[in-house]
Amino acid sequence: MDARWRSVRVHPLVLDCVLASVILLGNGLSLHQRRHGEEFLTLSGSLLIIAGAVFMLLRRRVPVVALALTTLVGVTYTITQQAKSPIGLFMACAAYTVVQRTERRTRAAAIVSVVAVTVVAAAVYTDGELFANLVNGLVVLVGACIGEATQYRRAYLRELEDRAVRAEQSRDEEAQRRVIEERLRIAHELHDVIAHHIALMNVQSGVAAHVLRSQPDEAERALALVRSGGRTVLQELTVLLGVLRRSGSPLPTAPTPSLLELGALIDSFTAAGVEVDWVPPDSIGDLPDVIELTAYRIVQESLTNVLKHATGAAARVRLTCSTDALAVDVTDTGGTAAGRQLGAGHGLVGMRERVAAVGGQLTTGPEPGGGFGVHAVLPLETGVVGDDPGAAGRRPDADPQRVPGAGEFSTRFGGRC
Repeated sequence: MDARWRSVRVHPLVLDCVLASVILLGNGLSLHQRRHGEEFLTLSGSLLIIAGAVFMLLRRRVPVVALALTTLVGVTYTITQQAKSPIGLFMACAAYTVVQRTERRTRAAAIVSVVAVTVVAAAVYTDGELFANLVNGLVVLVGACIGEATQYRRAYLRELEDRAVRAEQSRDEEAQRRVIEERLRIAHELHDVIAHHIALMNVQSGVAAHVLRSQPDEAERALALVRSGGRTVLQELTVLLGVLRRSGSPLPTAPTPSLLELGALIDSFTAAGVEVDWVPPDSIGDLPDVIELTAYRIVQESLTNVLKHATGAAARVRLTCSTDALAVDVTDTGGTAAGRQLGAGHGLVGMRERVAAVGGQLTTGPEPGGGFGVHAVLPLETGVVGDDPGAAGRRPDADPQRVPGAGEFSTRFGGRC
């Protein structure tokens, strides 16, 4: 029943006709009386009341004209009839519409003019009924005030609706932004998981093919490394895809790569044929997790690029700790390939984004003496020890580069840089 009533639409002119009829009937009933033997409901008075009702019907099309005509009828009635009457209700309805549909200056001038004319007419042309006829002016003010309040309420409701729409749009945009960021983070993690091991597998398979007949033992060792790398990639992809598929359930976790595992990482590149000059830092201390992860990824990606783009080159890895920053320098002696130029390749892009996420600085490019260099400065105030490393794109659920024997690195120097 409520839904059907809400769906009913009544034409505004019909509502105005009903309202005019009610006011007209009220005027007739209030004036159809005798006072001192005199009939107050005269023919001229009746015609003026009817004219007021007709003029009020024009308020939606020409609100200012309707207000002027109803005011003319009301003032004329006050002067000619010398009687109290609710004829001012026609003026109040017209004033309500003027406030609703005209600008502030227009409606202010119109309402002030109507009230002034009504008060002057009541003061000058009525005998002994001044306060009674001033009611018409007050009724006009009441109608204007109701119109103003209604307009403010509608404006308030529109503002609430606009805010709701903007909030919904902001939520959608924020959700879309988070989706894009998450997709980029997953892409970085997939690159980190796959690129290193695939590069090692590619090199070792080439070695195996080259020495398969002449050095079968060396070929078997290379194929064993290929098999181990493939198994590691499959395991890490299984963990990563499992994280993406499952929600709201406990997930297996593994330690995140840290500087303690650089030894194992470098050993894996050494096994692939890359000569790495690596000296563990002398000064050891606790670092924010996000800084450790970022430094680890920089070294990993840099050595992977050496393996892929500078075959036979030697690499040099140095970490330098200071009171406020960690410097990471990875250089090689080989030639520079196009894929290693600044701004090219997904690896360099990923490194640049990781360093920017922690507020650091990254410089990559050819070295003056030949080869290619990666230099990063990571501010230590970016995070705190044990913080959430998500800012650097770390997956908190699994270690995509955990390699067997990584714990051996921790025994090579007595702490963390």
